[in-house]
Amino acid sequence: MRTAILVTMRGRYTDLVRLAYLGLDDGTAPPESVLAAARRAVRHSARAGPGSSYRQLRHRLALELLTRPPHHRRPFLRRLFFEPEATPPTPLRTALQRSSPHERLAYLLVRLEGLTAPEVAAELNDQLMIDAWDVDSALTDVDERAGLDPTARHDELRGFDPTLVRLRPPPSLPMTVRIALLLVTVVLISAGSFGYEHWRNAGRPGDPLVVDNARWNRHGVPSLDDWPTQGGLRGDRALLRRAATAWKADRRDPPLGRVSVMYAGTVSGATIVVMHDTPGTRDTPMVAQYFERPLSRGVESIRSLGNDNGQLVMLGTTWRYLVPPWLTDLSYSLPDQPTAGWVPLQVTDGVTDAIPWRSFDPDCQDYVVLRMNHKGTGAVTQLASHNPESATPLVWFRDADPRREGDTGSITDRAQWTTVHALSCGDAVYLTEAGDLRVGRLWSGELPDGGGHATLVSIDVSVPWGAPGITALMSDDGRLLTDRGNTNGDYSASTDSIAGAVWWRSSKRWHLIAAGGSGVSGLKMVGELGNRDARRRDGRTVLMVPGPRLRGEYPQVARLPVVQVVAYEPDGDHTVISPT
Repeated sequence: MRTAILVTMRGRYTDLVRLAYLGLDDGTAPPESVLAAARRAVRHSARAGPGSSYRQLRHRLALELLTRPPHHRRPFLRRLFFEPEATPPTPLRTALQRSSPHERLAYLLVRLEGLTAPEVAAELNDQLMIDAWDVDSALTDVDERAGLDPTARHDELRGFDPTLVRLRPPPSLPMTVRIALLLVTVVLISAGSFGYEHWRNAGRPGDPLVVDNARWNRHGVPSLDDWPTQGGLRGDRALLRRAATAWKADRRDPPLGRVSVMYAGTVSGATIVVMHDTPGTRDTPMVAQYFERPLSRGVESIRSLGNDNGQLVMLGTTWRYLVPPWLTDLSYSLPDQPTAGWVPLQVTDGVTDAIPWRSFDPDCQDYVVLRMNHKGTGAVTQLASHNPESATPLVWFRDADPRREGDTGSITDRAQWTTVHALSCGDAVYLTEAGDLRVGRLWSGELPDGGGHATLVSIDVSVPWGAPGITALMSDDGRLLTDRGNTNGDYSASTDSIAGAVWWRSSKRWHLIAAGGSGVSGLKMVGELGNRDARRRDGRTVLMVPGPRLRGEYPQVARLPVVQVVAYEPDGDHTVISPT
């Protein structure tokens, strides 16, 4: 059996090492370390189980890379005149390095080994909860970043032979010349600090990525990967190295993929390094903040970003935010004010001026409202806290104006500002862990029994994806008038087809209130209160049904009636909503 395996590996050894090398290479280790790890993985897969065919060896190698990826062992000392032969970076290998290990392996099994997406899912199903859609998503993501046609991709992958990576041979110099050069090197190193500073700031394999400032201008809508490294200490490689090493040592939330530096500088007397990882498409990127103070150093906060366009990042407890260059014209306002009072916020080298700490009101979840312009999407409204680990959700308004298309991130009227007040100060949504928000106005008018003027809005949250939407009935001053209800959609749903329903209690009785968007032609209530319906009239679809009366000293009911609201569209499609 061992002879058969050796014969098989002799014929396809390079293919197996190529698969292991590209699967392990994340751009953080020198080539000779990756090559050594790839060879160990191939040798171990040959001894790990029965079967000598190439398919069996490849399957065991894939499991080896998933479950027990070999560590990159680096030589204890590097000989003076030896350096690895550097392989020039290529678009596809660079794109693979920026993917997660699981995505790299899935991509290689398709593009390098010729398997289909369902075959890859079956191959890895013992260790990964993955399906063909996940594999196709990884393929699309890597191919788009590489920007190569199929022929160029095939030539690049097949033309790469990691077994040819070698150390350059030592120069054939006389022994006296070698000794003289060694002595000169020792003298230069010990002569002063210049040589030391040059060495400590020189780039090394595995260093965190520093992004140049011109990159984000090349894209219409920049992403997190385009965030340039800002700050006065961005050239201090030793500092960046310490920060990345500290994050990688974190047991709770270590980085996935390569680490990129967003900021390195001094703020309020502390040295701060802000970094993000590159987990690929299956996970949201994380941002970590590393601090160095006179008596302490280490990673002080780690949080996930709700989207890949880059959000504001509160720098520790400095009351200052880190801002990407594609966000301009910043201003902020306090959400508890009756109307928006925008205060300009200056940005210097990517960091805003400090916002007065009293602006963060606990009654409004310690959030303020920020307004800015985005290079790719226009006006943006964002909620931000003083806690660096809290989410900073964007707020998009589902546009009710038929003359405009799409959502808007600009607060254009008082009703929208009132909605923002309800989101933060009215506790309509718990913002600390919320994703981006899409808010739509379903109905605005007078409540029955003299309840005053109110507005029914839909609120959809992007994280977790597919979470059902909620409805909120609020007064003109942003107070929630009842418990939150439900809608028939989620964050991705069409604005026209959204409908929602809530129970509201007046001074006399409970009322069911339901309303739908412009694409809802009718609403029908069914259940313990009988059947009631409403058709679209005067440009709106609203259903109000009186419920149980309030009796006695304590105006309560044992339970609300069990009802459901059916929302109909013009083509006959319908959805069902439960108001509780």
